[in-house]
Amino acid sequence: MRFLGYFLLVFAALALLRAVPVVGELFRVPLFGFFLAAALVSALVARVGDELTRGRKLTNELTRLGAVDTPHNQGKLGRLLELSGKPARAVAPLEAACDGEPEVAEWPYRLGRAQLALGRLEPALAALERARELDEEHAYGDVLLSLAEARRRHGDARRALDVLGRFEVLHGPSPESAFRRGQAHAALRDAQAAKAAFAEVSTLAANAAKYQRADARRWAAKAFFARLLA
Repeated sequence: MRFLGYFLLVFAALALLRAVPVVGELFRVPLFGFFLAAALVSALVARVGDELTRGRKLTNELTRLGAVDTPHNQGKLGRLLELSGKPARAVAPLEAACDGEPEVAEWPYRLGRAQLALGRLEPALAALERARELDEEHAYGDVLLSLAEARRRHGDARRALDVLGRFEVLHGPSPESAFRRGQAHAALRDAQAAKAAFAEVSTLAANAAKYQRADARRWAAKAFFARLLA
């Protein structure tokens, strides 16, 4: 039955794709069009299956963590929610974790990121400043990058540059830190410095380690368009 359903889905997709201007001509080629449509349907079905599996795993993990009401578990729950793109749901458990385990830098760091994602700049700054006090190199220095972003968005680009300078002293320039420097200079109306920082992103991305290249290319793409507007 599933096999029949799959072929019906392929034929339906083939009919739709043939109606697409220009590209649709490829799907009118005998056999080739069918196999191309089948490949697209297979990729789509696999993607949907992966998303459903991830969703089930996330739900199970959230249920497991929520079942034990300790500050540490609340922190892990909030962290998982923040990483899963659910910042609003992450705030309450992360606040509980910060209260219960005030010495752990991960909790205010994650809370600050969640508040920043929600556009709540004052609480984001407070949480990220606390995380920096506990460990300014936490999350490979991302606590500093997140703090710089919060400061810039709060209208304090000069202090954002100070934080970025500290990050680069500790870790060296990165595509992200150079991009954020460009943003801060642009906020200060220093177009020359902004363009130079955005241009630096491409150089840093080209020299990034293999495991960092995908993320580096993303910052390089953002910097390319930002430089045009600087």
